[in-house]
Amino acid sequence: MSTSVRKFHLSLNVSDLNRSVAFYRVLFGLDPAKHHADYAKFEVESPPTVFSLIPGRAGAGGSLNHVGLCLLDSEELVAIQMRLEQAGHKTLREDGVACCYSRQTKFWVRDPDGVLLELYVFHEDLDDHGDHHSPESELPTLMGGDTEAVAPPVTWTHRLGEALTLPLAQDVFSVQEVVLEGTLNATSIDLPALLKDALRILKPGGTVSLHGLVADRPLADPSPPLPGPAAAVQHVPDFPTLVPLLHEAGFRNARFTKLSEKGYFEAEGVPLREVLLSAVKPGFRSAKKDQTVVYLGPQSAMEDDFGNRFIKGSPVALNLHDWLSLKNTAASSFALLQPLVETPNLPTHPMSSKARYIMIGGFLGAGKTTTVGRLAKHLSDQGLRVGLITNDQAGGLVDTKLLRGQGYATEEIAGGCFCCRFNTLVDAASKLANDAKPDVFIAEPVGSCTDLVATVTYPLRRMYGDAFTVAPLSVLVDPIRARRVFGLDQGGTFSAKVAYIFKKQLEEADIIVISKSDLIDDAQREELRTVLAKEFPLAKIVTASPRQETGLDELFASLMTNEQARRNPMAVDYEVYADGEALLGWLNATVTLKADDEFDANAFLKQLALIVQARLQQNGAEIAHFKMTFSPDDGIGGELASINLVRSDYVAELGMELDEPTTGGQLIVNLRAEADPASLMDAVKDGLAETTLNFFGLKATIDHEEHFRPGKPTPTHRDGEVVMETKGGCIPGSGCC
Repeated sequence: MSTSVRKFHLSLNVSDLNRSVAFYRVLFGLDPAKHHADYAKFEVESPPTVFSLIPGRAGAGGSLNHVGLCLLDSEELVAIQMRLEQAGHKTLREDGVACCYSRQTKFWVRDPDGVLLELYVFHEDLDDHGDHHSPESELPTLMGGDTEAVAPPVTWTHRLGEALTLPLAQDVFSVQEVVLEGTLNATSIDLPALLKDALRILKPGGTVSLHGLVADRPLADPSPPLPGPAAAVQHVPDFPTLVPLLHEAGFRNARFTKLSEKGYFEAEGVPLREVLLSAVKPGFRSAKKDQTVVYLGPQSAMEDDFGNRFIKGSPVALNLHDWLSLKNTAASSFALLQPLVETPNLPTHPMSSKARYIMIGGFLGAGKTTTVGRLAKHLSDQGLRVGLITNDQAGGLVDTKLLRGQGYATEEIAGGCFCCRFNTLVDAASKLANDAKPDVFIAEPVGSCTDLVATVTYPLRRMYGDAFTVAPLSVLVDPIRARRVFGLDQGGTFSAKVAYIFKKQLEEADIIVISKSDLIDDAQREELRTVLAKEFPLAKIVTASPRQETGLDELFASLMTNEQARRNPMAVDYEVYADGEALLGWLNATVTLKADDEFDANAFLKQLALIVQARLQQNGAEIAHFKMTFSPDDGIGGELASINLVRSDYVAELGMELDEPTTGGQLIVNLRAEADPASLMDAVKDGLAETTLNFFGLKATIDHEEHFRPGKPTPTHRDGEVVMETKGGCIPGSGCC
């Protein structure tokens, strides 16, 4: 629907949708613009009217559901809303909501007699009804009119201990909400079967909620004896299994609205917590399959959220709902979507299965881990299995902790960069393949590593080309750091040999990503882009902000569809490379924090980062990357606080925060700076000593620490031109750094 004029909007409650559609089809002399099992709409040209029909009992307004206006643009919408608010009329704003098989921005208001008015701007058609509805109860009459009691949405509830017979007696599309109070704690009820039947009786956009007692992990005996009223609990599931259970039943958008901070009970040393989670029934899915998708790879096959299976190269017929679900996501970048069922001129036999290998490089503090996490979520949301590989000169990585905390299978390679630990990289991929069977491997190399094409991706393609397809090498660059390195801005930067590594990383990139693009303005961004394009003409340059989740679609599409460019590896002076790495001090430490009373871990991290930063500034050190995570002993699995600092003259930023105080836990410290490693350790020790004094009864014990300068890189393999005997070369197979 394109809106070139204002349109009057009228919505009626009807007892029989099909009967009403037949009547108004005759009255208006036209077919409905939309007709679904739970909604129909006519677009009347004269007078311009959006006339919708909603099946259900009459509400407070009788057969009238609501009236309104479809406006021309958002500016007009805002102007009218401001006019009403200034006159004392309360409005209810809803931005970009899915409602009535379209996406809209709107506000609601009541007139003096209680008539509900909707003013909205249309954005796009959807095949989902959406879960938004007219806010009868949220927006009472405010201007003097009396409102009749609004009929509540139909809810079906089951409680622990009540008898249950499947299938349920309710009709299809008959209820708006299913509430299961303690049902998940009953042994006599087939919960998966109940959830599937709940999906049947719910209207599209309706919700199911589960409330009960859960364990943090599976119990050997899931029927522990509990005291008092809790003795009625017959079975305690582990909460990580609940969301997949809802998805398998056909629900979407499952989320926890409550998970008690501390356990009410304990069994086998595992806390038992109160949980409340909800999920939504998707919109209407037609049985008519009049759309086509051809999956183009990289895997031999994949499956979407709705159970459709796609064989590479083979056309699959879908209904419009499922087709649009693919079309409106990045999955469309590796699929051919046809509007009608037809067979494209593509091979119809499945091709060989290869995993995708993606490497995301960049200097220390460029935003690699955030980007890896965003990409992993993006691919997981598309139904692909993901395996992650992190890399560092020493063990105990904050990055590994963060990515595992997000639920991803992650292997850590310590003791040298990928180039020097190539065989370990292959072993890590093999372990992930056996354990998690990933469709995509995402590798994050050491931030001071370069020459990755010749020493990692080319050997990988040569030796294991039957197992992997290799994505273009993307290299992230911090724009403020880059502007200083290339002389566009003043400020703290690295010495020439460290800057050599920084520039070599960009030289070998297929894609240069100006990360954290939100930190500079448009003019600065364009100036930097011009310099990078001139210095590195073979690279594609994109801008993105991983933490703001903007500009990533283009990057992710390239990483999943394109192949790495085939060109001669760049020349690298390994003596300068080694000297540059040796100028960087490295520190990894693990610290136990214990307090006599609860303390604010978020505040602790900020104070510690500030003190360590000040010590290093006094010593003239340039921080490359300083990051810490804190895992509370009394937290839920995966709960973390994290902080990040990427330059000496910047402000440390909390990434993840804890909602509640804690009495102790584990602190992981990773610090990289152009400084003597011993001075890094001294700064951290001084920082811990000073910061703990500001928190009553808090003690810090260093359990493990490593501080050193990286050794000379000696790649296991180096493919390309023969430079091994020249100055700066390396000896193949001589070991690792």
